[in-house]
Amino acid sequence: MTDKVIFRCAVSAAVGIGHLMRCREMARYLQSLGGQAVLLGPPETLRSDQDARLFADWIEVPERGSSAEDAARLVALCRDHGTPYAVMDDYRGDPEYQQILRAAGLRWLQQFDASTPWEFQPDLLVNASPYERREQYLPWLKDPARTRTLFGPRYAVLRPAFAGIAARADGRPVRRVLVAFGGGDDRGAIATAIAALAGRLGPDVTLVIVSGAGNPRREAVAAAVAALPAGQAEFHVNPPDMAGLMRDCDLAVIGGGTMSYEAAICGLPIVFMGLAPNQERPCRGWQDLTGARYLGQVGTVTPSELHAAVAALVEDDAARTAMAAEGRRLVDGQGTRRLVEALLEREREHA
Repeated sequence: MTDKVIFRCAVSAAVGIGHLMRCREMARYLQSLGGQAVLLGPPETLRSDQDARLFADWIEVPERGSSAEDAARLVALCRDHGTPYAVMDDYRGDPEYQQILRAAGLRWLQQFDASTPWEFQPDLLVNASPYERREQYLPWLKDPARTRTLFGPRYAVLRPAFAGIAARADGRPVRRVLVAFGGGDDRGAIATAIAALAGRLGPDVTLVIVSGAGNPRREAVAAAVAALPAGQAEFHVNPPDMAGLMRDCDLAVIGGGTMSYEAAICGLPIVFMGLAPNQERPCRGWQDLTGARYLGQVGTVTPSELHAAVAALVEDDAARTAMAAEGRRLVDGQGTRRLVEALLEREREHA
């Protein structure tokens, strides 16, 4: 019997595209096991050529409706495909939603971001943030014996190019500084970084600025980069080899989302500016475990504060070396396998 998994995914300029990336990679691994994936939620405009191979069906949901309506939609789709397996990569799965899934007998994995400490009752509760601990969530687990918590960077879902990447030497001189804040709205973070860092870290340092095509500030960023003297910055939109681009950088200025795991496995020392309140806990977790610098939320961090933090790290070879080594230790690139096999209860089959 072929295992099928229904993925409920939330994507928008506001929340970014990290949810869709995770679903794609889990679907890719599921396919390697002989299973099939169905995607529910994202607009057809985000569907790529690879998605035709990864998903047996792609069902757009223009209007989510209430939690009860959306949960019923997911349950019906599972029944149509004869599967109990679901992945909720949508942080709106509130207690009412979860109760409907539980009553329907689904076995589901729920990604969450810790911004809402409500009652949880999935089979698998997942948060790759380095901040979260199971003991913190025991009061919010409806049935602790039933819900398994998969917390920490070892459960980070990475694209294949990152999972097998070979990191460069730690403590190398800083010549290329990555500035990137995901595929959605950067909320002014890139503009802050340009004001703080362009031409101010030495003549040999280049800012490697990356934006998603869906970033509403993309054209303004492009204009700001074009106005800089040659060599101070380069601008990339949806680069085809993001892993190679990141690996060739020496330090990263990023938000607290999916890119933090990619930077860690590449061995990049990190300075964080959170894009939203739900990124504060992950950023603080990285700071506690690796020594990464967390400056606060975008809009509260001044260019002078950002410059001071990055310039100090550029000069501190020992701090960068330790940060890079610890980041690579925490992120081993096996998170996708761990999640899919836990959902399908196949872990015992893997050596």
